[in-house]
Amino acid sequence: MRILSAFKYDVKFQFRHGFYYAYLFLTVVYIAGLRLVPETYRPFLTGLVIFTDPSVLGFFFIGGIMLLEKGQNTLESLFVTPLRVNEYIWAKVASLTMLSLLSSLVIAVFTLGAGVNIALLALGVSLGSVFFTLLGFALAARARSLNQYFFYSIPTAIFDLPLLKYLGLPDTWLYYLLPSRPELLLIEGAMGRITPGQTLYAVVALCVWILIAYRWAHSWFYRYTVLGLEVGRR
Repeated sequence: MRILSAFKYDVKFQFRHGFYYAYLFLTVVYIAGLRLVPETYRPFLTGLVIFTDPSVLGFFFIGGIMLLEKGQNTLESLFVTPLRVNEYIWAKVASLTMLSLLSSLVIAVFTLGAGVNIALLALGVSLGSVFFTLLGFALAARARSLNQYFFYSIPTAIFDLPLLKYLGLPDTWLYYLLPSRPELLLIEGAMGRITPGQTLYAVVALCVWILIAYRWAHSWFYRYTVLGLEVGRR
């Protein structure tokens, strides 16, 4: 299958450029630091660490990956192979989600042991990673440099608003309109308790946001990257 071949290529690319080694180091550091925390606070801090770093690593990495491929003219291969745009996108998303999931699960298991619901954590991290990677993909499709990518990323800081409740500020229903709230809910639920209704809301909400992000990523990639390459080939 074309998408499987693209997925394997992306994993090898990430290994070659040290992504896995970097996150292996960070994962060990996180585990060491969290195990020093008193057990009472460990689930809370573990969930916070997973939400703010491994689960969104795709958003930070996808910009560099795509800009590097643009610079190396790797994207030219899209026009000399049967690989389709949607297959290219999902291969990128799947490879980065796998890295995100591996890091998150290792942190949770070695920090909390049997005190974490692995299935629920995997669901929350996977869905959240897919959304944020697609979001980063859309922005990277238009960006021409890392500085421009980071500039385009500034408005996405609004997705961090649900974290304000950890500073003692009131939790508002408006946060439930953001994609980060359902992901955080699933991660928190994996460390503690969550109702079936909350789980259903979180999964449905994230799936809706993923669909929106995919449409955006596909549209911008075709408009700002694919069409640009086609013009350059004429």
